[in-house]
Amino acid sequence: MRKRILAAAVLISICSAAGSVSAKSPTVPLRDVFEAMGARVTWTAASGRIEIKRDEVTLRFQTGSATAYKNGVAVAMDTPVAISPSGKAMISAYAVYPLAKNYKKERHYLVQKGDSLWSVSRKYGVTISQLKTWNGLKSDVIVPGQHLTTVSPWYTVQRGDTLYSISGKTETSIAALKKANGLTSDRLSEGQKLTIPAAPSVSAPPMLVEGTFPLIGRTYLPFTDTYGDARMFSLGQTSRVHEGNDMEAGTGVPVFSAWDGKVIRKGWNTYGGWRLTIEADNGIAMYYAHLSGYADGIALGSRVKREQLIGYVGSTGYGPEGTSGKFISHLHFGMYDTNVSWKPLNPYPYLKWWETR
Repeated sequence: MRKRILAAAVLISICSAAGSVSAKSPTVPLRDVFEAMGARVTWTAASGRIEIKRDEVTLRFQTGSATAYKNGVAVAMDTPVAISPSGKAMISAYAVYPLAKNYKKERHYLVQKGDSLWSVSRKYGVTISQLKTWNGLKSDVIVPGQHLTTVSPWYTVQRGDTLYSISGKTETSIAALKKANGLTSDRLSEGQKLTIPAAPSVSAPPMLVEGTFPLIGRTYLPFTDTYGDARMFSLGQTSRVHEGNDMEAGTGVPVFSAWDGKVIRKGWNTYGGWRLTIEADNGIAMYYAHLSGYADGIALGSRVKREQLIGYVGSTGYGPEGTSGKFISHLHFGMYDTNVSWKPLNPYPYLKWWETR
């Protein structure tokens, strides 16, 4: 019975993101997208079966079918997996995010209204006792806005680990790791136990509270607030500041829409490279820059849904059309209020809130 309930819940999530079922739903290359997120993809062409493994998530597809299986639970997609003329298996751009997201690998959770330790423990596949130990809780009472650590706050150093690699695995910064463990250098020893610092408290933003973080967990490195920082590259003698936040990720990593909206700008920009601007109905425009490419279905004037795959991380920009590689691959995310002459907004509080959802 529980599996049926869970399957129905996921089905609602995917179908609500996609809107009505349509044969013209935008699709993206299944193998390319999931391998860019670090997944292992196995495709048996003779039978049309596709299996994807990433962390603790196993996905199974059958070409020609609109039903996927996430850890054995049936999930209805808005369009079947199809084979393109070039021979690639294609999946709905609406289905990738809910299928790829792995709650059990998310390190932090922001308590929502109606949550209990039991519901959080079920969501992340841990016990109530573990949650209480990891978070120093003396009772079962939790309140909305409270941060919970959802995995063990300790890490044992493995062969080949560095502070850089551990910071990526644990979604924290090198500086925070060194401070929490009293480290005066970057040297580590195999078997050494490290304390992983808890996430700082995050307050709900004034709007777009239900937004989606534009990258899937564990595909990007920890980031800080870089809004307002000086930028060296500019045209002529014009100085400029950073009107957004950067999140380092590999070239080709999928980028997802943070909110529903309309594509109002698409194409090359000297600073932003291949960029995309999506305006929400409330007049807040979200700017995605330095992309390596766009997903199918993204065109000027088109409507985009929250969680829809819209493009891919890259390192384009800082020159004429086609320039790339002048900086490390990352997603630049900006926000502007078009109701007030495109007033730039600091996206960091929004990103940190969405990251915990």
